Amino acid sequence: MTMVIRDAVEMDWPAIVEIYNQSIPGGTSTADTSPVTVADRIDWFRKFDPQKRPLWVAEIDGEIVAWIGLTSFYAGRPAYDATAEVSTYIATAHHKKGIGTALKKRMIEKCPDFGVTTLVSVAFDHNDGTRRMNEKLGFVQAGHLPEIAEIAGVKIGVVYSLRRIVSCGDTFLNVSEKDRK
Repeated sequence: MTMVIRDAVEMDWPAIVEIYNQSIPGGTSTADTSPVTVADRIDWFRKFDPQKRPLWVAEIDGEIVAWIGLTSFYAGRPAYDATAEVSTYIATAHHKKGIGTALKKRMIEKCPDFGVTTLVSVAFDHNDGTRRMNEKLGFVQAGHLPEIAEIAGVKIGVVYSLRRIVSCGDTFLNVSEKDRK
């Protein structure tokens, strides 16, 4: 299995939306409760910039099986310019194959190219898969907002996790809290 990671283009938008919509019924990955359309997401798609806030797709045998994107933190206010939120979605048929970890690891490695020194990962507190992946990649839980969402009648919380990418002069080091201990 060879995975190709590349910048998303407009013709990928339907596959990205389809993968996103696959996550809705499970109630572990998004606060949307009904499917979205490409038309619903046009403004969202146009906010991505391959030079600063990329949207990538992962292909296996020519099929888009996952996507990952960086969005500006806190509505893109200038003081947060070096902080970005990372979002990763995997097609249901490709869960538990290491694709999400590979995508997120590549994004961490490329953060210096995008001027990002802090990655934020936001996940529901019952999303054990994202929690485990984040821990493996050196993210540290930085906050928990209990019972702020309701999915299928169940109150759930949101966990904020951070991954620092530390600058040493003109060089960036990918350093997690675990690496510093």
